Amino acid sequence: MAGAVAPAAMCGAVVARTTVAPRGAHLAMVRAPPRAGMLAAVDASWRPAWAARGGGGSGGCNGDGGGRCNRLITRGHALSAAASSPPRPLTATGLTSPGRASENFAAAARRMPGGGGATAAAAFFSTSSARGARDVARTKRRVVASASFADLGLDPEFLVAMQELHLTEPTDIQAAAIPKILTGGHYLVASHTGSGKTLTYLLPVIQQLRRDEALTGARAKPKRPRVLIVGPTRELAEQVRGVAKHVSHHARFSSELIIGGEKFATQREQLNRPLDVVVGTPGRLIKHVEEGNMFLSGVTHIILDEADTLFENGFADEVRRLLRPMQNNPAGKQCIIVSATMAEKVAKIVAQELPGLQTIDTPSLHRSAPNLKHRFIDCPGSVDKMAVVEQMVSGDFRTGKKVMVFCNTMPSCQAVEYALNEADPPLPVVMYNGDMTVEGRHKSMTEFVEGDHAEGTMVIMICTDLAARGLDFGGSGGGQVDHVINFDFPRNPIDYIHRSGRTARAGATGKVTNLVAKKDRVLASEIDVAVKLGQPLDTATSSKAVAEARKRKDVMARRANKINGM
Repeated sequence: MAGAVAPAAMCGAVVARTTVAPRGAHLAMVRAPPRAGMLAAVDASWRPAWAARGGGGSGGCNGDGGGRCNRLITRGHALSAAASSPPRPLTATGLTSPGRASENFAAAARRMPGGGGATAAAAFFSTSSARGARDVARTKRRVVASASFADLGLDPEFLVAMQELHLTEPTDIQAAAIPKILTGGHYLVASHTGSGKTLTYLLPVIQQLRRDEALTGARAKPKRPRVLIVGPTRELAEQVRGVAKHVSHHARFSSELIIGGEKFATQREQLNRPLDVVVGTPGRLIKHVEEGNMFLSGVTHIILDEADTLFENGFADEVRRLLRPMQNNPAGKQCIIVSATMAEKVAKIVAQELPGLQTIDTPSLHRSAPNLKHRFIDCPGSVDKMAVVEQMVSGDFRTGKKVMVFCNTMPSCQAVEYALNEADPPLPVVMYNGDMTVEGRHKSMTEFVEGDHAEGTMVIMICTDLAARGLDFGGSGGGQVDHVINFDFPRNPIDYIHRSGRTARAGATGKVTNLVAKKDRVLASEIDVAVKLGQPLDTATSSKAVAEARKRKDVMARRANKINGM
């Protein structure tokens, strides 16, 4: 066979072909490394033309007796194909409906030439550049007229605080929400992860406090905070308090952190001091209210951060108790609901609790971040997922990239931890999950965020969805996450939004790679299509029947449009 490659050089090789769709929508098909070794050969008749279009070079894998690929190329490089013609690529026109994309998942292996066991192990690898999301972002920038924080009506001390944070321009949600929050009223603020929602509510609320002090002489009193910020986890509460402390250096207000896992007596003493702002978790806040350590009658502003998680995690009763004094005496009070996602059921509950609630959102809600690349790797039973994740993480670790690996279960986390520890060379990891103590999670978070490749302290985080919501690992700073890997594909699109939101935050770039098992193909293909078309991800379904029904509806709509157009 022309262009044949020695079996020892290509055992277990990855086979790929990439085409560049219009406006950078990159789509590709990859043969993932199978458990058993395979022979591969190159067809020189098509490779030069593909390389001229921007394809990568070739490479190989060294067999280790178990067929594990030792050189998985993950950065756009394409390896030699065991075929006389290239595999048929997915194209932008082939993704006109979720159903078509789902068919492409299932048919990828069948379309790849070569036959036999090698073809049966074939799978596709799709890289989604969020072209639609970038178009949405560009459109929104044209709509929002404000070019600086000064245009939003903020006082000089807040502008200085933003300068020290190296923030020169407000994000879309900040430009849309800050002027409205300054006027009072109840609001639901919804925007994608990493869009700066903490400052979106904190700046206008504190400015209202300061102006009220100047007009009426109101001051903070012991046990009677004026602002209550509630978050579902201690980690989120700690981050919000950190932002508040920075702003308070310029705006001069007092704040305290009241969360579970800390000494109750110490918190009682803290609450007995005059406080403007209390940031905390619902269970511990209610406990202090019941003990008479804190009274809610003086609270003028309540913020529910990550509100969807608060309600979904069973804190609905606690939230209602915290809202009750405001509902009984609503004059001059303000409640702000904040979330990156908002399920319809949760939105109805919030609307019932706060009649007249106004919604402020942006076109980016539930969509992929503009600078985030999504990759979907099909992993049937013949593919060694551990080998795939090991090779990806090893490459990123060598180049100093921070990586998070998400799993659905504790056994899955432990299996990935073992595989990375047994890699050659071993890869340092930390765990982050609900089975750990609070102190253990805090230690893992610190090691991950502060780890530095140059100093030899960088680590990989292996985590469950507990690390997916509300946590900021540094935005565009040194602690930013470069790569999110879904070793286990998320069970629903909302979890996918939150996991992928750990990277590409605050304008930084990032990527998310998904290892897709057979049972995940329908949901993965729907998310893939939504990313490519710049559509919201929250309506993606894992039901094959629903996906096929949507496909039929799309086909009928296109036919109707064609007839009407004629």
